[in-house]
Amino acid sequence: MNRVAVDTTQPNNKIVNNYPGYITDTLVGYFVGEPIVYNCDDEVVLERINNIFEYNDEADENTELAKDASIYGVAYEQLYTDEDSQLRFYHLPVEECVPVYDTSIESNLLYFIRYYVEYNIESDSQNWIIEVIDADKITTFRSDWNMGILTELESTKHYFGMVPIAIFKNNEEEIGDFEKVISLIDAYDAMESDNLNDFEYFTDAYLALYGYTAEPEDVAEMKKNRVLLMDEGTKAEWLVKDLSGGGNETTKSRIDNDIHKFSFCPNMSDKEFASNASGVAIKFKTMGTENLVSIKERKFKKGLQMRLELLAGIEGLLGGDFDWRDIDIIFTRNIPSNDTDLANMVNALRDLVSDETLLAQLPFIDDVRAEIERLKK
Repeated sequence: MNRVAVDTTQPNNKIVNNYPGYITDTLVGYFVGEPIVYNCDDEVVLERINNIFEYNDEADENTELAKDASIYGVAYEQLYTDEDSQLRFYHLPVEECVPVYDTSIESNLLYFIRYYVEYNIESDSQNWIIEVIDADKITTFRSDWNMGILTELESTKHYFGMVPIAIFKNNEEEIGDFEKVISLIDAYDAMESDNLNDFEYFTDAYLALYGYTAEPEDVAEMKKNRVLLMDEGTKAEWLVKDLSGGGNETTKSRIDNDIHKFSFCPNMSDKEFASNASGVAIKFKTMGTENLVSIKERKFKKGLQMRLELLAGIEGLLGGDFDWRDIDIIFTRNIPSNDTDLANMVNALRDLVSDETLLAQLPFIDDVRAEIERLKK
């Protein structure tokens, strides 16, 4: 978007192809498009957890966390209690957050800092608000725009027993899903822009007159009447540029393929991808995507476990203690599925695998426990 044309009289288009949005939306939809399912042998605990999750729109919250992790490489979620003493959790703007770890091999979270701008309408001034969260309390400071002296505003206890932040990494390096292909995306955008620049610049062809001298008023008259009055032996023809662009299209196609290959994001518009839609073929074509998402799943699961551990700690104070390790977290890929094959697989594994695990494999069942109760009735 910052390209400057050498010749300011020529077109300077700045086309943006939203590959980053496509990559993030596709991978996030594949990863958590199907809601995460939780199982627990203790039905009372599971019901309590599901009630908390429903109150917090947990499925939507997970989607936003996965999207932040896809863009920034990491996502942060703060847990707190609202004015009705209900347990809440909500994702924080990543660009406003700084986690502080100790130097141990476990890299324990010591503090979590959040800073954001406070705008005062009356004085037309801006200040920084800095929140420092530790294992015991949340301390809020205000600073001037130059980040000078900090003034403490308040300090409140949160009772979670640890820093109430769940961290969701995209990978160990905290790299976003499209970060490695930004240069390829820039190259594709530049080629698209240059192609349009050439098209616009040469849209109006020039008329060349050979062996003929005309005054400006003569040319104006010719354009008006659309007639050329020429002497014998003269010649007229249009000067146009060949804009076949075959080489450019080949290069763009190669760049497009590289973007999908190195981001591990499948090209859904690929004819070969859509023409062979069997379950095995889809798995082969999405193997790179599955490998990437498997890493995302392991990192995301650690964040979910931290969320459950924090919920378990505060629930203990409210008389509803439970062990977060007793809760199973089940991810389901959001891919086109053959329900007949799935049903046959589930039926074949009956008496070998628990009903909860089998029903969790079926994409049209959202609440496994409720389905089991319906089955019993």
